[in-house]
Amino acid sequence: MQHVFDVWQNIERRLWLAKGVLLLLDFDGTLTPIVDRPEEAELPREMEGVLKLLAKKKRFKVAIISGRSLSNLKAKIKIRNIIYVGNHGLEIERGGKIFIYPEALKSIRTMKELKKILQKELRSIGGIILEDKRVGLAIHYRMVKSSEVPKLKRSVGKIFKPFLEKGEIKIGYGKKILEARAPIFWDKGKVASMLLDSFKQEKPLSIYLGDDRTDEDAFSALDGKGLTVFIGKPRKSKAKFFLKDVSEVGVFLKRLSLLKIGGRNPGD
Repeated sequence: MQHVFDVWQNIERRLWLAKGVLLLLDFDGTLTPIVDRPEEAELPREMEGVLKLLAKKKRFKVAIISGRSLSNLKAKIKIRNIIYVGNHGLEIERGGKIFIYPEALKSIRTMKELKKILQKELRSIGGIILEDKRVGLAIHYRMVKSSEVPKLKRSVGKIFKPFLEKGEIKIGYGKKILEARAPIFWDKGKVASMLLDSFKQEKPLSIYLGDDRTDEDAFSALDGKGLTVFIGKPRKSKAKFFLKDVSEVGVFLKRLSLLKIGGRNPGD
């Protein structure tokens, strides 16, 4: 991976030549630092300001693609004229209209049942946060003692097993997160591709920023179609570029906001 700012002139040239930009952004770890408790995550004021500016720009389309539920994501961001994508693509709000993947609705009853079991069976392990995402469940264990993590994973695996065998859930993984998701062949990569295809007449350049395992699907799906940027220390990733942290994301977005998209080559 190349650091974005080391090759900025090349990236800037691609942006100047683009007819438009579809900016796809993860939330936790990309727009806001990772925190112990998901509810404590807040969009920095400066980041909010530049996102509002980008959302108003004629040749920009902005979408936030998160593992959070749609309602939770909207409560955290509160910006008009952007596309909100929750639950790794199962929920979308676009132009004031909400779409929920039909097959995902079948999982609501299963998730309610699973939540009760998890609450009962994991109550002896301190530090767990169980996030109810309606069509999914996330078990956050960032605050669990390291000595208790193996026990947690064994217990969760045992609880998930019968639901997996019946095809009622699939398992997802993130940074200190285990998830029960609707058993649907759908992910951030597929929803990112769908959004890009929906703007095919404008033929925008896609830019995807993300920091977690779930973003790798999008990096793969958008390979060759735009810029894929991993957030964090360089490691094995399908992304072609990287930014070190959330503060560098802020700098990058500010630079984007100052560019004229659809202009001539800056070297001409």
